[in-house]
Amino acid sequence: MNAVTLDIAPATPPTIAGLFPSNVRMSARLTDRDAYAAAAYAILPVLRRHSAAAALQRRPVDAVVEALIEAGLVNAMRPRSYGGAGLELSEMVEIGAILAEGCASTAWVWVVWEVHNWMIGMLDKPGQDAVFGAHPVVLCCGASNPSKAQARAVEGGFMVQGRWAFGSGSTHANWASIFAIIAGQEMDGRPDVRMMLVPRPEFTVEDAWNTMALAGTGSHDIVIAQEVFVPVERSAMRKDIAGGTGPGAKLHAETASYAMPLPPGAHLATGASAIGLAKATLQGFVDLTKSRTHVTGKKQIDVPASAIRIGKGMVDIDAARMLLVGTLRELEAELRAGRALTTQQRAKARMVAGYVPDLCKQVVESVVSASGAAGMFAGSRFAEALLDVNMMSLHQSTEYDRGPENYGRVVLGLEPSNIAI
Repeated sequence: MNAVTLDIAPATPPTIAGLFPSNVRMSARLTDRDAYAAAAYAILPVLRRHSAAAALQRRPVDAVVEALIEAGLVNAMRPRSYGGAGLELSEMVEIGAILAEGCASTAWVWVVWEVHNWMIGMLDKPGQDAVFGAHPVVLCCGASNPSKAQARAVEGGFMVQGRWAFGSGSTHANWASIFAIIAGQEMDGRPDVRMMLVPRPEFTVEDAWNTMALAGTGSHDIVIAQEVFVPVERSAMRKDIAGGTGPGAKLHAETASYAMPLPPGAHLATGASAIGLAKATLQGFVDLTKSRTHVTGKKQIDVPASAIRIGKGMVDIDAARMLLVGTLRELEAELRAGRALTTQQRAKARMVAGYVPDLCKQVVESVVSASGAAGMFAGSRFAEALLDVNMMSLHQSTEYDRGPENYGRVVLGLEPSNIAI
C-alpha cells in the first residue's frame, strides 16, 4: 500500500481589507472635554445597539466608526495646531469610560486610536505634518513588540518589515504605529529601537483575533510582508517616546500630556474602558433587582445583599474613576510645572493602572454572582461583561501583579522590582 502524504501546513490567515470610512466627514469639531463628554453620552444608544454585532464579527461595526467620526468623537488627542482638541490624557480617559457604557470593545479601540494620536503628537513637526497635515482624521492602530520585525537604515529613513500582534482597531485604521530594532545601530550601548508610522495600504491586517472576550476590538495582526520605506521624519527613537522627551512636548506645550512618558500614560489610559463597563453592568443589575422574583416568590429588591452590592459597587466605580483621572492629573501637573516624574510617581501610576481594572472586575463579579443562573446564559450581557473585564485586566499595562510590590519597594527606598514604569 502506498503511503498517503497529507498537506497539513497551516493555512495563511485571510487578509482583512481596510475599512477606514474615507467618505465620512465630521459634522462638528469638538474642542474641549465637556463637548466630547456630551457627544459621547449622545452616541451611547448607537454603541449599545451594535455591541453584540461587534463581538460576532470580531471588529468594530462600520456604522459605529462612521458615527464616531461624524459626531466629531475623534481627534481628542490630536494637537490643536493640527485641528484637534489637544485634550489631556486625564480628560481623554473620561471620554473612553463614557463610551464603554455602550460598548466596551469599541471604547477600548477608541482609546487605542487616541493614545496613538498622542504618540504621533510627540514627533517633530515634519513628521506630524506628514500625518496630521495630510489627514483630517487619523485612526492609528499600533503594536510595540519588535521581536518579529526587521528594519535597516537607508538614506533618508528606514526599510522595515515584520509582524506585530494585538493591533486593536487595525481593521479601520488608516495608519499603523509599529516598533522595530534598527539592525547594526545602538543607542547608549543598547539596540536602537524606533517607532515608525506606516500608512495604508503599506501594511495589511491578517485575521488572528479569536477570543472569548473583547472580541469586538479587532486586535488582529499588523503585517508588512515586503519591506517598505519609512522616512526618518515619520519615526522617533523609543527612548524619546518612552521618556516623554520627543520634540512634540515643546511644539504643543499647551497640553502637558505631550511630555508624558509612554509607560505611565499608556498604562493608565488602558484602564478607562473597565470603568464604563463596570458602570453599565451595575446599572443592569439595578434594573434586574427591581424586576426579578426568585423561584421562592421573594422579590430580589427585598434581599438586603442586593442593596449592599449595589451601594458598594457605586462607590467602588466612583473610586476607580477618581483614582485613574486623579493620578493622571497629578502627573500632568508635575509636567506642566516643568518637573520630571519621580520613580515613586511612576511606580504609583503603574500600580493604579492595574488596581483600577481589578477594582472594576470586583464590581462586575459581585453583581454577576447575584444575578442568577440566567446571567451566565450565552449572549447574556452579564456573562459578556465578566469575560470582558477579565480580559481587560490581562493586558500588560493593567496586569495587577506588576504593581503592589513594585510601589511598596519604591516607597521603602528600595530598587523597583518592575522597571517598566
